[in-house]
Amino acid sequence: MIVLLCISMISTSLYAQKKNGVVYSEHESIEVTRDLWEKFKAGDAEGFLSLMADTAKVFVNGKDIKATKEGTINYVNYYKKNFEDLEIKDHTPAYPDAIKYKKSGLWVQDWLLLSGIHKETGVKLNLQVHHLYQFNEDGKIATLLYYMDTKAFDDIRNGTRKIENGKIFISHPYIVTVRKVVNAFEKKDLETWKSFYDEKVKFGNSAMKWGEMRDLETQIKIWKESRFMKPDNKFTIEQVGYPDCMYYAKDDGYVVYSWWLYKEKSKDGIFEVPYMLSCTFNKEGKIIREFVWYSSNHFEKKK
Repeated sequence: MIVLLCISMISTSLYAQKKNGVVYSEHESIEVTRDLWEKFKAGDAEGFLSLMADTAKVFVNGKDIKATKEGTINYVNYYKKNFEDLEIKDHTPAYPDAIKYKKSGLWVQDWLLLSGIHKETGVKLNLQVHHLYQFNEDGKIATLLYYMDTKAFDDIRNGTRKIENGKIFISHPYIVTVRKVVNAFEKKDLETWKSFYDEKVKFGNSAMKWGEMRDLETQIKIWKESRFMKPDNKFTIEQVGYPDCMYYAKDDGYVVYSWWLYKEKSKDGIFEVPYMLSCTFNKEGKIIREFVWYSSNHFEKKK
């Protein structure tokens, strides 16, 4: 009996609960936060300020931005002046909550989507923003915390500057590799063709669903069953212009872009398909990603 009593006491302590407040799905403070962003969308800086306490503190991703009246007005006016099609709405299915804590007072939390287009750079905002608002006894927002990914604003800042991101090579060993890839394919030599790729390479093309990729084994199977590998299919592939080998400093990687003209002989004459080849290389000099841009309706008409 004593053992059972002890187990019961331990179990109760492990799952003990203590109420610390009340959560509301509808509350006048929630309406204040909605009004705040309606005034923001309208570019009403004074109205925006009227919902904030005079000593309100603002934090962005945990950093105190030392908010001032002048700074808040500039913040609202910046969006009004620089963005079009500005929208702020609930990030459904999430919805705001008002929480009345016993010790720390009234808070509201919400999850919003902020969208718009920066007029000068064309950068589109699609920000997922989480806010926390602390209200004082006068019903004003005393603390406002934002949590969001600020990368879009980096793109906006960079959009007004010229920034180099690597080098362009007109001659490079990786360009030679791409030529050998095309030559091997033209000879229907899949063993040699395969040797230029990493085992984990991914293949895609413009006729596939965006984001869909194939592995090496699948791609080889497709090639073997395709029109290209049929013995009676006579075709050549000619280089158009010249390839570019791009070194991207941001990603510390190399990509070769090349342009080709596929020519297939048939009883009806010469059938031509232009295409662009994008090959990304790994540190070992193997192709780790390949994407082909072409118009699939050329082949559809030949079926």
